[in-house]
Amino acid sequence: MMVSDEEVEAFLLSGVFDEQWYINEYADVRLSNINPARHYLSIGKNLGRAPSGGQAKAAPRNLTGVDPYVYDVIASSFNADFYLSSYPDIRDAGVDPVWHYAVFGWMEGRDPSLTFSTRYYLETYPDIRDAGINPFYHFLVSGKAEGREPKHRLGFRYDILAQLKPVAEQIAIAKASRHPVQARMPDALCAAMAKAMVNRAGAILSFSHDDFMAHIGGVQLLLRRELKLLQEREIVQINFHPIHPLLFMDTSGEDILVGATINGQCAGAYRSSDVIKAMRATRFENEPTFVVHNLLGHCVEQVIGIIEASGAQSGHFWVHDFSPLYNNYKLMRNDVEYSGVPRPGTMAWELCEYARADFSQREECAALFDRFAINLIAPSQSALDIWNEADALHPVSSQVIEHCVLHERLSSPPVRSSGKDAPFKIGYLGHPADHKGWPVFRDLVVALADDPRYEFHHLGSGRGNGLPVFSRDVRADEARPDRMREAVELEEIDVALVWSLWPETYCLIAHEALAGGAAILTNKAAGNVRDLVQKTGDGMVLNDEKELLALFESGDVLQLARVQRNVRHFDIEYSQLTVTCLEQQP
Repeated sequence: MMVSDEEVEAFLLSGVFDEQWYINEYADVRLSNINPARHYLSIGKNLGRAPSGGQAKAAPRNLTGVDPYVYDVIASSFNADFYLSSYPDIRDAGVDPVWHYAVFGWMEGRDPSLTFSTRYYLETYPDIRDAGINPFYHFLVSGKAEGREPKHRLGFRYDILAQLKPVAEQIAIAKASRHPVQARMPDALCAAMAKAMVNRAGAILSFSHDDFMAHIGGVQLLLRRELKLLQEREIVQINFHPIHPLLFMDTSGEDILVGATINGQCAGAYRSSDVIKAMRATRFENEPTFVVHNLLGHCVEQVIGIIEASGAQSGHFWVHDFSPLYNNYKLMRNDVEYSGVPRPGTMAWELCEYARADFSQREECAALFDRFAINLIAPSQSALDIWNEADALHPVSSQVIEHCVLHERLSSPPVRSSGKDAPFKIGYLGHPADHKGWPVFRDLVVALADDPRYEFHHLGSGRGNGLPVFSRDVRADEARPDRMREAVELEEIDVALVWSLWPETYCLIAHEALAGGAAILTNKAAGNVRDLVQKTGDGMVLNDEKELLALFESGDVLQLARVQRNVRHFDIEYSQLTVTCLEQQP
């Protein structure tokens, strides 16, 4: 249920709420990082919690269609914060979450907590499914004693595999939710480009997976930085991005609707065929060049047509991910495992949903590399090594241009202002995402929630799904690009868990963690994150999650505490990106 600021203020003025008592009585409130009064109005009240010690706990507001005993058993282990943050439709409906799960949620495959999988329990124990018994209730009253498992031993990987859909279905679902956008005529694009190129030194065509001026993220901030560098050199940037983003290159044959952004200003939406017409009608003073940051959502054949129509013969191609090499841009088999570059004919290839698609992004991109003289730019040596290992697409040249360089400060902030006895702080940085290791962080929190040695923090955007963690909303932008570094330093994070499940081509988050004085815990499959830790020595590279948990249970991880090591802080110097290549040209 959405609660307004006015409702919260009125509730506080009513005198019936004792904030300190509420926090002390319900420990999860403090950890939820939600204003206590707002928590009571939106969550606590629905759970039958009392607003103060002078009032008896209210009865649950809804027992319709559920036995009170069943309700109470489920409520005893139910995580309301998790349920409401995982299922915003239930939160917005304002219904009692325990009641909803007891009556409807379990039949809809929803989970009551982080530690129980409704889908798994019903699939694994058909006697419970066939009897029509609420699976969580059964587990609590008898299933646990019978030795039944609440979740698959594969953990979050089972959940990913259970929800994985064929590529064609993924694309169909994405396209079904698209909203109509009116396309402009090519004359409008011609006029916008002609106006922008007056008294300019040249032009560069740029291709990305979304509108980098409208969205915030690592690659988007890089493109904004690149735009500024180009403007300083009086080079016009003409960016094209799919109006409707897609996690695959579009091979449907549709005339893709692309957005045009010229020097950072929106120039409208156009059909790719009309962009080609506009390019043919535009006179460039000097031969333009091009840079491909990402082709997801684009039709490669149409991109080739746009570049050809501009007269460009050569350009640059960034390896921000591995979508040109495989239909899964992360190179992961079925979204759960990276085990090297997938190769046709191998068992790993045959068993992967992404290889079964009726198209090949590798073959699509081959036409681009065959047609133009392309300089490949990798942000790390590990990314370039993987590209070369694939031996699939062959540029005329290649080079490594890192996104940033760390410069150690001569003077650093004092070590652990909170004292030697403070808990060891573990941080997850950035938006919660499976391939970035969020499920590993989540499982670690659940396993160690009662261990007083550790304190968990989430620095970034997005809710923590009811986890007992301290949350701080951190979003970098052009004005404050170092916000994450500053947050790591301010919160005195001891280690950042950068447990990427795919071979990161760069990972700015890892550099920001080091810059803020944190050590890094990562795994051997994490690409450039692994290489960064090995290069700096600031952290550990582990084999798997079992080894990670053992490191915490034994206490061996405490050697990475700020009070136990030489804490280094760094300033971040960002590179000139594609401009570096342009200045290398004669």
